[in-house]
Amino acid sequence: MSEVKVYAHRGASGYALENTWNAFIKACEFGVGIELDVQITKDGVVVVYHDDNLRRLTGVNAGIETLAYEEIKELRIGRKWRRNFEHHQMPLAYEVFQWAKKKKIPLNVELKESFAKNSKGPQILAAMLEGMEDIHLSSFNSKLLHDMKKLMPSMEMAWIIKKNEQLSRINEMDWVDSIHLHKRLLAKLFWKDILELDKKVRLYGILGSESLIDQLGPQTVGIITNYPDRVKRKIASTPIG
Repeated sequence: MSEVKVYAHRGASGYALENTWNAFIKACEFGVGIELDVQITKDGVVVVYHDDNLRRLTGVNAGIETLAYEEIKELRIGRKWRRNFEHHQMPLAYEVFQWAKKKKIPLNVELKESFAKNSKGPQILAAMLEGMEDIHLSSFNSKLLHDMKKLMPSMEMAWIIKKNEQLSRINEMDWVDSIHLHKRLLAKLFWKDILELDKKVRLYGILGSESLIDQLGPQTVGIITNYPDRVKRKIASTPIG
C-alpha cells in the first residue's frame, strides 16, 4: 500500500473551500498531493476553478471562457450567502504550479471544458508546465488529452471515465496512460478487465472509511479524496500483502 499516493481533491476540500489557497495549504499540511481544476479565460489566462459556469461560487451566470481575466479577477469565491463574508479569490494556475514546485507537491491537473473552446489553450498550459516534475494531467475529454500528449509526449495523461464501456475504447487511445474512475463505477467493473489494459488507476470519491481501500489491486497508484488525512490513516493501517 505504500506506493499509493493520496491526492487532496480540489485541495483539502473537506476542510476548506475547494480550489482555493486555503485548501491547497491545508493539503500541504497533510503531506499529500493535490488535485486541482484548471480553466482558461477568453484572453488566455489559466485559473484554478472547477465549474464551466461561474454561477455556483461567484453568483455570476457566465461561462468562464466568455470573460476576460480582468472581468473575473476581483470576483469573490464562496458558497451562496457566505461570499460577502469570505475573501477567497480565484487562484492563478501559474502561481499554484510554482508554489507546488517549490514545496515538491505532486499535482493532478484536471483540464476542464474551457480548454476545448480555446484553440491556444493547450499550448499555453504546456508552456506553463514546462520543467514541472511529479505531475500528471487528467480530463473527461479524451481529445484534450490527445492534444496535450502531442505537445508534452513524456507527460502522463489520465482519462476520467464515466461509463464502463469506455474501457474498451482505451486500446484505441495510445495517448492515454492511466485511468481515473469514481468508486461507484468500480463496483460495476471487474478488476480483471482493468488489469488486461495494463494501465495505472486512480480512484476518486473516496472518503477514507471504505473497505475497498484494503483490497486495492496492484495497478492502483493513487486515491483522490476530500479527506486526505483519513485516507492516509486508512492506508497506514492496512496490512501489506
